[in-house]
Amino acid sequence: MHPLIIYLIQVNLALVLFYLLYAFLFKRDTFLHLRRFYFISSIAFSLLYPLLVVPGLSDVFNFMKDEPKVVEATVFFEAPTMQMIIEQPEVAVRPFNIPWEQVISIIYIAATLFFILRFLWQLISIFRMKVKSKKVSVSGVDVYDLRTDITPFSFFGMIFINTDMHTEEELNQIIIHEHTHVKERHSLDVMLIEVLLLFSWWNPFVWFFKREMAMNLEYLADKGVLRKGVDSREYQYHLLRLTYHETAVQIVNNFNVSQLKQRIMMMNKTKSSSLKLAKYLLMLPMFFVLIAANSVYARENEQTIQVPSPPPPPPLPQPPVKLAETDEVFVVVEEMPEYPGGVDAMMRFLGETIRYPFEAMTNGIQGRVICNFVIEKDGSVSDVQIVRGIDPHLDDEAIRVIEAMPKWKPGMQKEEIVRTRFTLPIVFRLTGDVDDNQKTSDNSSVPTEDIFVVVEQQPEYPDGVEAMMKFLGDSVRYPIEAQEKGIQGRVIVNFVVNKDGSITDVNVVRGVDPSIDAEAVRVIESMPKWKPGVQRGQPVNVRYTLPVSFKLDYEPLSEQQKQELQKIKDSIVEAKFPGGNDAYMKYLTNNVRYPVIAQENGIQGLVVARYRILSTGKADFIDIVEGVDPSLEKEVQRLIDQMPDCTPTTIDGEATTTVLNLPVVFRLQGEGIKSYDGPTPDNAVVVVGYGSKK
Repeated sequence: MHPLIIYLIQVNLALVLFYLLYAFLFKRDTFLHLRRFYFISSIAFSLLYPLLVVPGLSDVFNFMKDEPKVVEATVFFEAPTMQMIIEQPEVAVRPFNIPWEQVISIIYIAATLFFILRFLWQLISIFRMKVKSKKVSVSGVDVYDLRTDITPFSFFGMIFINTDMHTEEELNQIIIHEHTHVKERHSLDVMLIEVLLLFSWWNPFVWFFKREMAMNLEYLADKGVLRKGVDSREYQYHLLRLTYHETAVQIVNNFNVSQLKQRIMMMNKTKSSSLKLAKYLLMLPMFFVLIAANSVYARENEQTIQVPSPPPPPPLPQPPVKLAETDEVFVVVEEMPEYPGGVDAMMRFLGETIRYPFEAMTNGIQGRVICNFVIEKDGSVSDVQIVRGIDPHLDDEAIRVIEAMPKWKPGMQKEEIVRTRFTLPIVFRLTGDVDDNQKTSDNSSVPTEDIFVVVEQQPEYPDGVEAMMKFLGDSVRYPIEAQEKGIQGRVIVNFVVNKDGSITDVNVVRGVDPSIDAEAVRVIESMPKWKPGVQRGQPVNVRYTLPVSFKLDYEPLSEQQKQELQKIKDSIVEAKFPGGNDAYMKYLTNNVRYPVIAQENGIQGLVVARYRILSTGKADFIDIVEGVDPSLEKEVQRLIDQMPDCTPTTIDGEATTTVLNLPVVFRLQGEGIKSYDGPTPDNAVVVVGYGSKK
């Protein structure tokens, strides 16, 4: 295998492990800066550790090599007999000789080039916006004034915003948010993960990494806004108002991202205990294990290269070697093996040779036995195994008949005879009246009519494959739970197209997640009637397999997603002071006192305190965001501590913690006193005192 491919596999394996460690242990805490360090160090380590080989570490572990797994391809036959059904082979259609390694390489290179061009186009788009925008100053910060309806964003030292679309208060919040991105150099994180995605686009965990990193950067910027004394409730409503604005490009720090509920919950979340910081030490053993594994791998390859081959011994008579032990076994080859005389001859042989065991008939046992065997280079049958059995008597009979087969015409690969693995299901069916005590052992009732797998004319969706793909695209609704959890993948569904074209017996052969599996089944069952399959000029029941892919592409919100987001907004009921906002302002006005010592010393100014309304409704002081003097700050804290219990904020009916700000302006007046003339927030309480000239 090419060294570059090995390197990419090692990098992506480490990223998977680091993401899983984050998802299980770190995702729910509030150590946002430490979490950012975790993301960056995980990516940096994943890129570097394949290059680190520590002598001696290779002796720490002894890794057992996994035996190669054999992939089985099932071959079905269909033909009625007196006592059993032998199903029609799927391999009637010869496989194409496709150089899969080259195809995969071409697909990877093409997709990588696509992502590189997409990345470059996004960079160009940003600089085009810069050229078309006018540079203005807002609140003392230089920004680029956009002329289009795009969500505000920042990219390195540049902040882009449409100033005409926002109020002065909103502009102030946006500037603080984006300036936090710029000041803390968040664009470096974004560029790091974007460059990694150019070459690891095929790894879903890298996309998960990107999503979590983007969310964490938004958490940090939100924290920066609240630290400046912005009222969290107003800020959250501002975010909701920007939900449907168009996003510029993917490689910038957007003021608004789609996971609003998580951002709101994080703003209101109780700070994690410092004891939980110890969890992050688990990164160290992860580093050690990955470096040790890489050292072991490097040592094994080094030994393989450096040990010279011994000189060939003189020819000696060798004992015969069984091909089954030394030769590779193929599953699909250019020319599949054939039973002598073809499929019809094999069907006759099975029909004449199989004998329904008397014990199974007496007990009413019927069902499907799936056998697996190898066609050797000389055409003989070997290594007969039961993949899925029913009853020992039926299983033994199936093995006996397959072992009694004559020699086949062996399979061919690249003009050489090869060993080929074959799978044959045999359905044992009882005919005539079936007593109530007779049973089926394959967990399903035996159909009254034959169901084919491969027929002369396969069933077709009305108007063809393109129409079917359009139907699936229009009908599939990505389950919200799966979107929130980042679940995606391919669901393989198996169903029967009946003689009349209707769809029945829909089953999930390979699922991804219960919610996604259920959606795939729902869509298949809602399909219109197909054009049925035809065998020997007659419509027949045909079993069909269809994969349905669910993929998160993070495109702009669809109408349904917007509706779901609206449900989230509607489910938020904000915290309420007893009696409402008027009662809240009355409480503050009647209870706040200007400390005498501050009046005597001429101290005045704005104090902003942060507090939270717990899920119990109790007000809890957090810290002073902006202060002037300890005496004034202590008075504001007293106001919060004596506040009566409130109705807590609820999201989806569940009580949660809300973080709020309380601004109080202490202003002096009197002869010779210059009153405080600084910023006074709209929701601030103003306390007037009298002092002497200092």
